Amino acid sequence: MGILEELQRLKDAEDFFDYFGIDYDERVVKPYRLHILKKFSLYVKEIFESQKELDDEKLRIMLKEGLKKAYETFLTSNPIKERVFKVHKDTMPLRDDGKKV
Repeated sequence: MGILEELQRLKDAEDFFDYFGIDYDERVVKPYRLHILKKFSLYVKEIFESQKELDDEKLRIMLKEGLKKAYETFLTSNPIKERVFKVHKDTMPLRDDGKKV
């Protein structure tokens, strides 16, 4: 079974972290799970758009880094600042300090 088939069997954010062997803080994942996975999906899209030929091992490494990067984003940011969902994109613009304009 290839990595893409393996990933399709995963259900929760925690499943993805466990699959890739990434340590995580449940206090971060619980409230931001959908945002982390959405951000991860954006990185996945970038990977497939920029890389034409990927074997499973190289793809696994790149996807692991993408999930790690998505998780780390929410260690220092929040959903409003990241605006990964339409509902957040449609809100008022924010200043650099995260406050509404």
